[in-house]
Parts: sequence; structure tokens; C-alpha cells
Amino acid sequence: MKAGRSKSNVRKEPRQARAQATVGAILEATVQILDREGLEAATMAHIAEVAGVSVGSIYQYFSHRDAILNALQDREFARALTLVQELLADGNLTQTPEQTVTAVVRGLAQLYRACPGLHRVLTIEGLRVAQADRVHAFDLRVIEVVRHFLQASSAPMRPKNLDAAAFVVVQAVRATMLACLLERPPGLDERALIQEVVDLVLCYLVRQDSTDARAPEAPSGVGKVGARS
Repeated sequence: MKAGRSKSNVRKEPRQARAQATVGAILEATVQILDREGLEAATMAHIAEVAGVSVGSIYQYFSHRDAILNALQDREFARALTLVQELLADGNLTQTPEQTVTAVVRGLAQLYRACPGLHRVLTIEGLRVAQADRVHAFDLRVIEVVRHFLQASSAPMRPKNLDAAAFVVVQAVRATMLACLLERPPGLDERALIQEVVDLVLCYLVRQDSTDARAPEAPSGVGKVGARS
């Protein structure tokens, strides 16, 4: 993949159902190859073979492999943003902080688990293949959703600066979860990771002299932030 090429995602927009199905097959084939064989195996010819289309059909929509990765990055951005918007909607303000944070972290873990090979590649290659302004725009939208929820929540927040708190939470959660995906540390399975990240966020956000961060059935105890699942 040569530097200096166009970073546009789709060369021709798929407007008809058949064209949309072709683009969908190309994207899913790329995900399968990344998960099973890795980035080096994801040549245009191999993608076409797995997708069941001709190489020429791929080039109708994507000028090079980076454009496919770019489109997949946009798709994962959209999925993550939808998840956060749904779980941090005003209708969920009645949930305890522990319940809300756990739902978000579990949801993100499920997104990564669905296509780990893709997310490993996007973590390493994402800043190279994606336009920086699109990545920044995604970050800003997620941070704003988190900030709005923190401001609307009745939980006793520890940070005074909610702009800073939203930024720190978003970046800390993402960095920790992606590092775990890349490094696969021993002794840290998905369940343990979720609990540790939840504890991290609750300790940072919620005042420790309050029991509001805990689910109603959680026992009171020194040093515990919430009931472990």
C-alpha cells in the first residue's frame, strides 16, 4: 500500500440493491480474511475469491485495499456510536452508574469480539488509512454523548470538569480494551477485563463516599466499588 494515494472510501456509491449486496460481500470477505488469516492475506484477489465476485467488481467500488479498510473503519465507528448513544440515552438515567458503565463496556467488548482480527488491524493501521478529521469527528461525538450523560446524571460525580472527565473516560476505556485485544495478556479474559474497566471508570467518576454507584443488591464494604458479576 503506497503512501500518497487517495483516502476516499468508495469509488462509486452502491445505489441499487445488487450493488449494495456486492459491497457488503466485499466488506464481509475482508473481515473474514483478517480474522482467519491476517492482513497480509487480504489481497484484492483473495478478497474477491472469498466474496464470490470478480476483482474488477472490487475495483468498481474500491480503488485499493486501504479504501476497504477505511470503509470498515467507518462502519465500526457507526456501530460504536450507535451503541453509546443508545446506552447513554436520557431514558437510562434511572440506572445506577455501575449498571450503565457495565452495559457500555460489555457492548464494546461484544463489538470487538465479533471481529477481533479486523479491530487488531484497525488499531494498528487505522491512523494511517483513515483521514484524521474523520477519526477526530468520531471522538468528539462520543465524548459529547458521554459528557451529556455525566451532566444529566444525578450520581455524585468526583470530577468537577466534565469536559475533561468525558475525554479521559472515553480514551482510557478504548485504550485499555484495544491494548488487551492486541496483547492478549495472560490471566485477563473478557469477563475480568470488563470488571476491571468498570471499576476503573467508577472509581474515577463517582465519589467513593457514596453507595449510589452500586447496584441495590451490592453489599457495603471497604474498597469495593460495585458488585462483581
